[in-house]
Amino acid sequence: MADAIRLTRLKANIRGIREVRSSREVDKELERRAGNMASVAEAVYRMLGHDVQVEVLQAASDTNEPRARVAVIARHPAALRIEAKHRVLGGSLDAAR
Repeated sequence: MADAIRLTRLKANIRGIREVRSSREVDKELERRAGNMASVAEAVYRMLGHDVQVEVLQAASDTNEPRARVAVIARHPAALRIEAKHRVLGGSLDAAR
């Protein structure tokens, strides 16, 4: 007979989670991944014949607790149209792995 599934209960260490997500190491890792994504997106835009500047922004959290986060933004008047047709930023997410 098959072994029974055993459930394990976990209790989250909220203080530890807050420390990790606000750490400089997490911030640097997110910045590295976003930079890779921006580089790939700029290369794809060039292949499509557009000179689009892609920026990595480190935005402050809009909550009371600090946490690391980044944004990758295409600065071009036609960026929305290009994204809708070619999914350049969405397609470059694999570079953030």
